[in-house]
Amino acid sequence: MSFYIVGTAGHIDHGKTELAKALTGVQTDRLKEEQQRGMSIKLGFAPLKLTDEITLGLVDVPGHEKFIQQMLSGASGMDLVLLVIAATEGIMPQTKEHIDIISLLGIKNVIVALTKKCLVEDDFLNLVIDDIKDYLLDRDFIDTPIIPVDSISHEGIDSLKNKLLEMITSLPAKDLGNYPRLPIDRVFTLQGHGTVVTGTLWSGEISKGDQLKVFPIDQRVKVRNIQVHNKNVETAYAGQRVALNIPDLSIKEIPSGSVLLKENIIQPTYKVSGVFTLLKDKPSMHNLDKIRIHLGTGETTGKLILLEGDDIYPGEEKLAALYLDKALGTVYGDNLIVRKENASETLGGFKIIEASPTKFKRMDKDFIIELRKKSEGSLEDKLISLIYSFPFITLDKISLKLAISKDEIQEIVSKNSERILVFDNQYLLNEKKISLIEEILEYIEEKLTKAPLAAGVAKEEIRSKFFKEKSQKNFNNIIRLLIGNELESTGELLRAKGYVVNLSAQDKKNIDGIISVFSNDGLNVKNPKEMAELLKLPYDKYSKYHNYLMDIGELIKIDENIYLTKFVYEDAINKIKQHCFANESIEIATAKDILNTSRKYIVPFMEHLDYIKITKRIENKRVLTRR
Repeated sequence: MSFYIVGTAGHIDHGKTELAKALTGVQTDRLKEEQQRGMSIKLGFAPLKLTDEITLGLVDVPGHEKFIQQMLSGASGMDLVLLVIAATEGIMPQTKEHIDIISLLGIKNVIVALTKKCLVEDDFLNLVIDDIKDYLLDRDFIDTPIIPVDSISHEGIDSLKNKLLEMITSLPAKDLGNYPRLPIDRVFTLQGHGTVVTGTLWSGEISKGDQLKVFPIDQRVKVRNIQVHNKNVETAYAGQRVALNIPDLSIKEIPSGSVLLKENIIQPTYKVSGVFTLLKDKPSMHNLDKIRIHLGTGETTGKLILLEGDDIYPGEEKLAALYLDKALGTVYGDNLIVRKENASETLGGFKIIEASPTKFKRMDKDFIIELRKKSEGSLEDKLISLIYSFPFITLDKISLKLAISKDEIQEIVSKNSERILVFDNQYLLNEKKISLIEEILEYIEEKLTKAPLAAGVAKEEIRSKFFKEKSQKNFNNIIRLLIGNELESTGELLRAKGYVVNLSAQDKKNIDGIISVFSNDGLNVKNPKEMAELLKLPYDKYSKYHNYLMDIGELIKIDENIYLTKFVYEDAINKIKQHCFANESIEIATAKDILNTSRKYIVPFMEHLDYIKITKRIENKRVLTRR
């Protein structure tokens, strides 16, 4: 079953609240101040029953320009709008702004309720209807139904309800979404129950007992009770007006613009990218213009960053970014309203392509093409573009950025299994894998050109250069994915497949000399500086040979001054193991005698064996970790 929200919109005193009462029987002016002033200040709500099976949620928004924030709060969750226009006045300034906001929020289902029909002659009424049709057509609202009504006598109310039923039943089934998300538009205390919050559930479902998170304060609350249309329910669904009892927080602890979530699908962001639309009757805007941004019940000021030029002209759409002065919680596809910084006028709308993008590139052709792909393509195109832009992105982050369910993602991935690689709960395009390998090989080649005796580049250096944010475990998994026909791993090094260091005859002679000295010394080796002096080699040149031997595994580091040949190292370990097998443990003095060395060398060597978990120290003895 789908649930839908219908909202009123229109100029002050055009009869929105009276129409809501005629439709629902409920007085939506909730505050004494509202009733005295004869206008809505806060949002009003009421159930609108069309049939025994269909009850809509009706939101009555204020029409006064001073309360446009409340109008935006209500309009954001609407599926259909009743545009209320008084026959006595026709289209007025707030009517126009509300029409713009409806359009910018992507609400296409509109019915005009032409109120106060009994106060005008038929000829005048027809002129008003023609004027409304022309204005709506100019705003791309085509064939919008216009129903003349009188809220006092109820003339035309049945016709309006019938048109509502016709349009609602023709709407496609509502996508409930994967994650619960409820922007809070009202907070109050109910005696004996504590804090109650209300709002339109944008997506997902919420059940009694659920643990929810209040964004942006990151506080957890438990849902004690749920009401929909003044009735207690076990579960609320996307598209319903919902009241939640959350006694864990006081009303003072819940800031304006808060959102209730079940999971961490939204992270605070100070920058977003998307498509900015400037209304056709507004003046040109410029890069870095200061603006006010509205999303649901939240708002902040910020700056407009135009990505495709320095100016945007009336009626244009351009890729842009927003720098926000206060963090908002938004996801892919959200519609934001952009107003003047002083909130005096609506300027345009902003549709989110990327929440928390990693970078912006103004005037960059490739960046703009890629961003436009994410905006205009099919869901499959957008998914592929996202995975291309964020290699190794996780399933959770894809679901967050595209605001689609994990099942939808996995279905698309399975259809593109040759192109989209999945490993370690991460996603990578095959072409991105190829280009990444090429980038790594190019970097390795550049490094080895400067260090011709190096047998490769340290994996840790590659991690720092290309995968700085990845954990060691994740990086190791990535390397396993990348090595193959072109890239190979040897020990702690990466290099091109089949790479061999090109040694000159003199290089080979010097290296053989180094190995000979180390081999003859056994464990009683000289430190690198002493080796350079003995072989009469400049220290920097000796260091290159020394590092080459470490790279190819011929020298093993024990500490900064002790390096052993591979043969000596393995032979020493075997002798220690053999003694432990026969005697269960070994002491430093015994190890010193077996390996014919001194405490200067045997202590660091045994500590090294402890470090690599061959042995374990127990008091003054060592035992094997595994027998």
